[in-house]
Amino acid sequence: MEKPRLLGCFLSVLCLFSPLVSSQTSPDSAAMEKLKASLKIPPSLGWSGADPCKWAHVACESQRVTRIQIPGQNVGGTLSPDVKNLSQLRIFEVMNNQISGPIPSFAGLSQLQEANFLNNNFSSFPPDFFTGLSSLSHIYLDGNLFEPWEIPESTKEASTLVTFSANKANIKGRFPGLFDSITFPSLQELHLAMNNLEGELPAGLADSGIRSLWVNGQSLNGTIEVLQNMSSLEEVWLHGNRFSGPLPDFSTLSRLQNLSLRDNQFTGVVPSSLISLTTLNVVNLTNNELQGPTPKFAGSVILDMLPGSNSFCLDDPGVPCDERVNILLSVLEAVGYPVFFAENWKGNDPCDNWSGISCAQGNIVSVRLSNKGLSGTISGNFANLTSLTTLDLSGNNLTGTIPTELTTLPKLSRLDVSNNQLYGKIPPFRPNVDLIASGNPNIGKESAPTPEGKSPGGSSGGGSGNLSRNGEKKSNTATVVGSMIGAVGGLCLIGLVVCLYVRNVKRNSRVQRPTTLVIHPHHSGDQDGVKITVAGSSATGGSEFFSGPSDVHLVEVGSMVADFGLVRLAPVDGKQSIETRLAGTFGYLAPEYAVTGRVTTKVDVFSFGVILMEMISGRKALDETQPEESMHLVTWFRRMCINKDTFRKAIDQTIELDEETLASVSTVSELAGHCCAREPHQRPDMSHVVNVLSSLAELWKPSEPGSDDMYAIDLELTLPQALKKWQAFEGNSNVDNSSSSLMSTYTTQTSIPCRPPGFADSFASEDAR
Repeated sequence: MEKPRLLGCFLSVLCLFSPLVSSQTSPDSAAMEKLKASLKIPPSLGWSGADPCKWAHVACESQRVTRIQIPGQNVGGTLSPDVKNLSQLRIFEVMNNQISGPIPSFAGLSQLQEANFLNNNFSSFPPDFFTGLSSLSHIYLDGNLFEPWEIPESTKEASTLVTFSANKANIKGRFPGLFDSITFPSLQELHLAMNNLEGELPAGLADSGIRSLWVNGQSLNGTIEVLQNMSSLEEVWLHGNRFSGPLPDFSTLSRLQNLSLRDNQFTGVVPSSLISLTTLNVVNLTNNELQGPTPKFAGSVILDMLPGSNSFCLDDPGVPCDERVNILLSVLEAVGYPVFFAENWKGNDPCDNWSGISCAQGNIVSVRLSNKGLSGTISGNFANLTSLTTLDLSGNNLTGTIPTELTTLPKLSRLDVSNNQLYGKIPPFRPNVDLIASGNPNIGKESAPTPEGKSPGGSSGGGSGNLSRNGEKKSNTATVVGSMIGAVGGLCLIGLVVCLYVRNVKRNSRVQRPTTLVIHPHHSGDQDGVKITVAGSSATGGSEFFSGPSDVHLVEVGSMVADFGLVRLAPVDGKQSIETRLAGTFGYLAPEYAVTGRVTTKVDVFSFGVILMEMISGRKALDETQPEESMHLVTWFRRMCINKDTFRKAIDQTIELDEETLASVSTVSELAGHCCAREPHQRPDMSHVVNVLSSLAELWKPSEPGSDDMYAIDLELTLPQALKKWQAFEGNSNVDNSSSSLMSTYTTQTSIPCRPPGFADSFASEDAR
């Protein structure tokens, strides 16, 4: 009887305590009630009762909330900041709802493993969200209209991340550099597509275990060289950015399946290491500037590569390029395949109007790539262009040494590598090779310069860089003589341009009045330059001269066209308004002048471009006799230069076109187009203009004077005598006193420019105006 009595006692005690056990609630009840109150929960969700552990889509362990999973439940409202009090929370999923307001801080939730906020209407993200989240492996922030934000430094505290996904989340700033393999050794998915990120892919991505990288649809730029060191990659989406440069080596990416590179500015040859990958499923290459042969992928690869959407030499996959194309592309590899060449070297024939390339009988004889902003090294593959006579790489930022392979070029007569960052000894070229290496501070020194600009030998990296063939400093006398020769060369160039202009105008009967040519040195303060004027002989300095169009006056190059240097010199009599005196110049004005009324060097450049267009086309800057759509020369010229056929029609019919002349005219046309670019920052400096025209002058060869050449010049004549002869040919034997006076200016002024080409100096500073 003792056992039943004891059992009854135990049962009685249990009955007394059972109401207390059943009425005990979760310590997380208060936080969960506040969360429920802040959200707009539909009745169907089943969040009712006092115990949150019994709510639908909520899981507990030992009466502590560990999971909240309410995806796609039509939930609205906001998230209560008390969520961070759910200290045992491991999974939090609210994706695909209509929750708004800020995402509260989850700082301190050390047990949290996954947080999914995808596709809601959250307005902001807290910078301390990741503080103390030492167990977090997956976070999804995609598809929320956050205020612009940057990925916070506190993200580093979540070092166990496997997935960081924030596509279309309004992230701004430079691509974060914190996702390196040391900070996040387990990271496999980095999805940051369709945000507002800019800058380059950080080098810290190298050696990471990332398998899926999505960064498409924003403003990222630079190269993607870092990919070649991300051997775990299986999926890469880079499309819709501004990436440039060559594609990297893909040989280590043995798991790569999907690669999307379309709609960027990639250049260079598609590497065989990509074409030969056997794991590829999808490749997108459309709308880039890729060069070389069109790649031929395996038949199993789904390929997005529309014909004509790149700069391949041919559209047929797998068909090799012309050998001359291959050589030139191999040369570009050493300078990173600049976009300029992908845009201007089209097709499979380098002799077909390729920028900077001149040919003779199908052989490349001249490569002129001066002032193209090239960085990198000089390729020894230039030596494979065995017919090359001229190689001009001046005015760039090339480093390294001059390749010894260039000494093997049998026909090389001129090599210009001046004004770069080359170093090392100059190879032994043949004595008849005109080698120009000035402006390289470390040329002749054994080793590369240190970052401080000094050679290892201790000598300064600075200096004039006036060096002879053997790397020795030239004497001051030689420098001055060289400068004088350069100045005379510049003077001759100007004379050539003006003579061509006068001849062009005469043949087209555009000018009603006789023409006088005056060339004289111009000295202003400590600035030496050259001034040229082409003026109607009846205009001797009065108001008509100072407000005339350029088909009557080609005003001074030393000050220029658009800043109205001659108008500024004209007497102000108070009777003529500035509008009247500038009446003939509107065809030459840059667009921004009409808005700001401010004259800059870029306005000058625009006007000079108009003059070049006049010379090429034989048309006036503003011709009211033409139909309305052709009245303005600049817009008409741009339209005519779209393709080869219309371009030929834009050239003055009196110009006799052969292959070499057409190439020169094309170069000047391209220069004119750049000078007349709509945006000022897109126009070159006049120093670049001078370099382009100077390179053409070096190609020019005198023709035999014929009986029909009225402008043949007897070089034995003095300049005044030559002037009289030209005027006689023009039907004007009457040399007026004003012309003689101006010519006497030439004979009496003896200041000679000491900086070749001299006349470019006046464009160097607006302050000089």
